[in-house]
Amino acid sequence: MYEETEKIIMIKVAITLRALLERNRNKNYADPNAENKALVNSYEKIATNSSSDIRKATITNAFSGKKKSTMITVILIVDSLGYTMNDFGEQYDKITDKDIVEFKENILKIKS
Repeated sequence: MYEETEKIIMIKVAITLRALLERNRNKNYADPNAENKALVNSYEKIATNSSSDIRKATITNAFSGKKKSTMITVILIVDSLGYTMNDFGEQYDKITDKDIVEFKENILKIKS
């Protein structure tokens, strides 16, 4: 039971991080002439923009939902994206069971 709970948390973290990243990507498209050139909208930019030495592979793992991420890693990613942990929490709380099932199905499609 505990292992399944951990997997769900890892997936919810991944879904949340992806949603925050998608918000940044949408900001880029909303006004391409604005100061969005420096907007963090990729795993590479997250690593570059981070206030710590965080590897792109670590970021990829956090977004995949397949490996546990430390709280420090999550905070560094959220900060790098320009959001607060309050933003993260609000997005995390919006995730439904349906979102989790869809995420799992998409991972299985990618694996096969």
